[in-house]
Amino acid sequence: MKRKICLSVQDTGIARLKMNDSEGKNIFTKEFINEFVHALDELENIYKPKVLILHGLDDVFCGGAEKETLIDLCDGKIVVIDLILSERLVNLPFPVIAAMEGHAMGGGLVVGLCCDIVIAARESRYGSVFMSMGFTPGMGCTTLLSELVGPYIANEMMFTGRRFRGSELAGKGTHINYILPKSEVLQKAGDLALQISEKNVKSLYLLKYTLGAKKKKLLIDARLQEDLMHRITFAFPETKKTINELYVE
Repeated sequence: MKRKICLSVQDTGIARLKMNDSEGKNIFTKEFINEFVHALDELENIYKPKVLILHGLDDVFCGGAEKETLIDLCDGKIVVIDLILSERLVNLPFPVIAAMEGHAMGGGLVVGLCCDIVIAARESRYGSVFMSMGFTPGMGCTTLLSELVGPYIANEMMFTGRRFRGSELAGKGTHINYILPKSEVLQKAGDLALQISEKNVKSLYLLKYTLGAKKKKLLIDARLQEDLMHRITFAFPETKKTINELYVE
């Protein structure tokens, strides 16, 4: 069976985690999340890298929640707090570079928001599409998105569900580190990772702990409100109807 997550670690201390579910387009299936979390466990407890490059497929960085999970949320079978990727990524002890070559939507975009350095592609689209599916944003999006694109663009993205091309975001004064042609995204991530890998690992971990404190607090604050909003919005009958209409088999 083809692995959905591919992990490699170099002697230089540079790790690469590729979200590699080409069939499922990197959506959050149970298998995808389990493999993702297992890879993060290996990185944190075994390899202890200096820096991680997180990337996806050429056309899709990460796609967010699958239909089954969303319907289970509507039916009250699971709760949103079970989605742990945001917490795991934010709490990693080493810096993470998001190399977002492909599109990133909903929770898939939040995966990038949880990283320390973000590189986007001019040709790809990025969107907070939660409201288009009938429910409010989650996984920390309500606080983390404004850190990346500014509060007003973040509000527009969340309220409208609009997908912005990287080239559009480039002209809006966002805080994305680099918005490059797709073909240059991974190379830039590698260049940055190499610069980081030259630093003392103990100092890197200490700096990550300090710089990451704000994002951890933002995530905690967001989840308190987001979990409440989700309990309400997933109970709306029209939310389930919208999800079923959007996810046509």
